[in-house]
This record gives sequence, structure tokens and C-alpha cells, in this order.
Amino acid sequence: MPGQLVLASASPRRRELLERVGFSVKPMPATVDESPLADETAEVFVRRIARAKVMTVVERIQQTLYPDAEPGRPARGVLRDAPLRWVLGADTVVVLGNEVLGKPRDHDEAVFMLQQLQGNEHYVLTAFCLYDLRKSKEGTQAVTTQVRMKRMTRVEIEKYISVGESMDKAGAYAIQGVGAYLVDSLGGSYTNVVGLPLCQVVEMMTEMGAEDILPF
Repeated sequence: MPGQLVLASASPRRRELLERVGFSVKPMPATVDESPLADETAEVFVRRIARAKVMTVVERIQQTLYPDAEPGRPARGVLRDAPLRWVLGADTVVVLGNEVLGKPRDHDEAVFMLQQLQGNEHYVLTAFCLYDLRKSKEGTQAVTTQVRMKRMTRVEIEKYISVGESMDKAGAYAIQGVGAYLVDSLGGSYTNVVGLPLCQVVEMMTEMGAEDILPF
């Protein structure tokens, strides 16, 4: 039985992807400020947010196990026997040209996003961060997938939004749901578009020595 992987996310999609291939997942959602910084590129942004989520959870775990530890500083060498070792976090955005599309704030913004995406090629960018509590080491990577969306009328866009899966998705569509029919073609990792590039995540786990949580 593999050890538990702490997932610094409230995303049911990321949890489902990990559990589907056999990981034992312990969700610990992290609330961080996801406002972009001035002149920050999409890749720098998602890397920063993914790491911020992970470090928020890492500090929470450390303070729970060692309440007297100094806040904001990893407790090096004292987590050797801790029950939780690995923390994973991720962040996903949709990039159209030079514009970054996050989650729509309301119905009108969802319509606007899908009108921009329809008939065009865009990129889905996911960054993930893996942290080893035992060694106070981390790895971060960003993965890009190219997606082309079919042409849609305003009526078709409205019908899709009425399904109810647009509001908590970057770019206002869910490739793993009804939104699968909107995607004309895809180049790269499918699971990256869902929210977590499983191939690259497992590769990093292997490189960092996370055999204790690997289910295979």
C-alpha cells in the first residue's frame, strides 16, 4: 500500500486523476493570492502559484507537527519520522495569444472567453510543484498543451454554459466533461488540460525518490 500524497488543491479533477492511477491522496486545499504580478509571463505566474500552494500546506503541516518551529522556515531534519512526506500542488491557465484566461467570474465572462477561443488555437499551461518534507527539497515544472477549439455560434456557447461546468474551469470549458466535444484537436498531454500532467508528475516523483508513494 503506497504512502499518502498530500494534494495542495481543492480540485476534484486533480484528485481523480491521481486516484485513477492508484495514488492514495490526502487533499489539503491551500488558499493563496492568485493575482498576477506586473509584467509576469504565464509560465512564471503558474509556477509561482503552484509553489505558493505547496509551501502554504508545507508550513501548515510543519506547524501542526512542530508548533514551536519558527514560522516560514522549513524544519530541516526533524520530519524524518513524519507520517506525511510528499506535497503536490498545481495551477492551470489557458493562454490565447498574449492573454491569460483564468476561471470566469460570471456568465458574461464565460461567454466572452468561449467566443475568443472558438475556432482558434490556444495553449493550456499547467505548472506543478512537488515538495519532499523529509529532505526540504522541491521540484517545479511547467507543461504546455496545444488545443484547437471548434467554431461555435453564440447559441451553441450559451447551451454549453447552461450545462454548468464552465464557472470553475480555466477558459470556461472542461475537456473531461461535456466540453470534450468542443475540442477539434489536441497536441500534447491530455491530462495537462484536465489539470495535472500525470506523465511528468510521475517522472519527477521518480527522480526525487518518491518510491514510497508510487502505486506501481
